[in-house]
Amino acid sequence: MGKHQEHRILKKPRNITDKDRIEVRGGAIIEANEKKFIESTEGKQLADIIFGAIFLLSGLWIIYPFDDFFTSDDFHWTMLFLLLYPFIGLLLLIKGVFTPKKYSNLNFDRLNGIISYPATFFGKPLEGPFNELKVVFAVSGAIDGYSPQEYLKVINTFRPKIIDLLKTISYQNPYVAWSFMVWYMDKNRPLPPCEIFDPYRKQDFERRKAEGFLRPLYPSNIPTPEATPEQQAEREKIGGW
Repeated sequence: MGKHQEHRILKKPRNITDKDRIEVRGGAIIEANEKKFIESTEGKQLADIIFGAIFLLSGLWIIYPFDDFFTSDDFHWTMLFLLLYPFIGLLLLIKGVFTPKKYSNLNFDRLNGIISYPATFFGKPLEGPFNELKVVFAVSGAIDGYSPQEYLKVINTFRPKIIDLLKTISYQNPYVAWSFMVWYMDKNRPLPPCEIFDPYRKQDFERRKAEGFLRPLYPSNIPTPEATPEQQAEREKIGGW
């Protein structure tokens, strides 16, 4: 699996606008302000339904010619592997159809440093401190609903199991997506340079000013300046950074 990613801003995040409240790849922005950022991953549910149906139907088609073999004395235990194909499809299909929409959201609580994300299969979302979250940049293919490439995946940090799968939490460029998450969840930095946050910059600046412009929680490879030169000068004077 390799080493998990450091909590570090690597690149400038993509610009998020009000248009993203309607639709982004794999979901839509539900809420975005200086306190919370909530993104729906409902598009992933649709992928689960589609690929679950494909796995189920193709799996049944594969094992149909062997129906007599399963009941014969020549049955071999390796034939059970043929049953895994439709079984996985059935699980994906059930998950996509019956998972509540609210369980499909990716939630960032900026001020309290808490993240919650959908469980791999069933159950309530997993929740815990963002600074304890472990993610990797891993390659996956059609089982995720898209062509093979690197995606941002989370290691089951808050509800570990003996055997578990990596959970894809973003279909954007993983370096850009992770940088956005780290930047947004660093409540001591200004909000990421996305248009959707513009109405909240002033009040966020005043909150950080009242706290004395505390040092950032996470390191950054790029500058994270204030929205205006005047605010930047004030931060440097009071906070020293």
